[in-house]
Amino acid sequence: MKKNLGILALTALGSLTVVSPVLADNDQPTDYEVAVQATDENTLDYEHIKERLFKRYVPLVERMEQGEKGYTSIFSASSGDPTTNSGAIPEKFTPWWQAKVNKKINTKVTNISTDVTSLFTRALKHSSQIQVFSDLPLIRETTIQEAEGPYDFRLFAEGRLSDLDEPVGDDLKTGGPLRYEETSKNLEYGIRKKFITGTEVELKQNIGDIDTNSTFFNPEDQARTGTYLTIKQPLLKRFGIVYNRSPIDLATIDHSIAGEELRRNVESHLLEVSRAYWGLYLERSLLLQKKQLAEKSMKIFEKMRQRTSVDVPPSLLARAKSLVNAHKLAAMQAEFAMLNAQSRIRALVNDPELTGQSALELTTSQLPSHKPFNVSFDNALKTTLENRPEVAQSMKHIQSAYLRLQRSENELRPDLDLFFQTYVKGLEGDYEYGNAYSNQFDEGGPSYVGGLRFEYPLGNNGAEARNLRKKIEIRQLLHQLDTTVQNVLLEAQVSYRELEKNYRSMVQSYQIMLSDNEEVKALLSRVDYLLANHDPYGDVLYRLMDADERLSDSEELFAKSELTYNYSLYNLYRAMGILVSNQQIVFEKDTNDQDELPVMHVKRQ
Repeated sequence: MKKNLGILALTALGSLTVVSPVLADNDQPTDYEVAVQATDENTLDYEHIKERLFKRYVPLVERMEQGEKGYTSIFSASSGDPTTNSGAIPEKFTPWWQAKVNKKINTKVTNISTDVTSLFTRALKHSSQIQVFSDLPLIRETTIQEAEGPYDFRLFAEGRLSDLDEPVGDDLKTGGPLRYEETSKNLEYGIRKKFITGTEVELKQNIGDIDTNSTFFNPEDQARTGTYLTIKQPLLKRFGIVYNRSPIDLATIDHSIAGEELRRNVESHLLEVSRAYWGLYLERSLLLQKKQLAEKSMKIFEKMRQRTSVDVPPSLLARAKSLVNAHKLAAMQAEFAMLNAQSRIRALVNDPELTGQSALELTTSQLPSHKPFNVSFDNALKTTLENRPEVAQSMKHIQSAYLRLQRSENELRPDLDLFFQTYVKGLEGDYEYGNAYSNQFDEGGPSYVGGLRFEYPLGNNGAEARNLRKKIEIRQLLHQLDTTVQNVLLEAQVSYRELEKNYRSMVQSYQIMLSDNEEVKALLSRVDYLLANHDPYGDVLYRLMDADERLSDSEELFAKSELTYNYSLYNLYRAMGILVSNQQIVFEKDTNDQDELPVMHVKRQ
């Protein structure tokens, strides 16, 4: 029998398909081979997979770096162009509105001072959207415990009661009576356990009694007991720790993917909070600028009205009055824009303190930076590849796909199961259950049953199709990783360029604002000169009003460039995948004391 068993096992093993792929003729690994080779040495070591797969993208990063360094702008500075100024904003420069923007604008309501960091902290604590995101890893974590469920010890019990009254056509069954009568009771209970190797063990106890009207039944009123130990062990298909543990490993990887998803969603939400903050700063700046422009225009209009009989014609005065009304309208609209910006922050943060019972003004204490950024393009690309959660998610999907591939490789094997059972039985009359139980071990010896069960479908189409599908899926996921890497690198590249563009725009808008301010100063000195010499200056007053409007426009342009530059810094950090780590944000699991449900706390260290 042993010889036949050995031949059978060798025959079955010959049908196995090995996970390791065959190299192509040109010794260049195919995409499928790259994915498998990155995972086949240590499946659950993410850093190992990451290191091997990142080698695939080294040439791409190098080409992007070389292309960025080798590009020369068509607007490069020319020594013959006097308007070109690629310098920086003076370190001590502060626009006039910054001294007021971080203070109360509306003195009739209370105020709360905010900055980006404090809004982040409030959002992490109160935002309902972040609470939605934080529940995802907790939900996925339950699948790990669920996957461990099949390996729990299982208690079972079954009781039966029967009462038979049947006609018989064989005197040997009853020894004379024409109907067979039997009463019996039976209780079966025990414990089962499946082990990580695929072994299934069952230990059960059987206790019951039986009595019949058969004259051959001896002894009467029988008490029966039996103790059984059953072992079933797969030898090929479904054999091994790797196969049987893979559902737990898959659930673990899925849980870690949910953690990356949480990080990605938190970064996106915090980016929106930063956008809302700088949007509020901009609206407050514009309100101050437009309010001042309206006041200046009104003063100039009053002076022009006083000179209507001297050198200001009615048409010019009407034009000036129209400008004054337009500036007042713009200031009024700016106030409502500021209120809307405050409401957006409240909706993103959900902090009850920011939505008090009375009117509340949010003041912006964090002022924008005018300093050049200190992030290199090379570092931006490498940091993006290393830290973007989307890349980590794609790699972990490849991990999962490889585990499923391993399972499908195992399922290509034939079913060859070893079955073994040993049991002892006891019997005693007069319903003596105790004696029947002791007789199991005192009389005779144990019985044994053992054997093998073999099954193999000719063609094995189901398993072959599943295995082929898993191979195609793992190749598809590698291509998906390629797409993800290219997209995140593109996003980092664009974000870097946007940051550089926005810094240059801020510097250029600063130069525009300086030029417009010089024009206003020149017109003011012209008014003073004409006033001192008693010359007509009504037309100059209108030109001054027009210049003030242009200056306000350039101040608005500079304020908007401040907003876009400072927001671009946060956007680049998000594109690099380090917005959460830069803010020292951690994720800690805890138990809610009220309902004893797990809670994921997202908070700053």
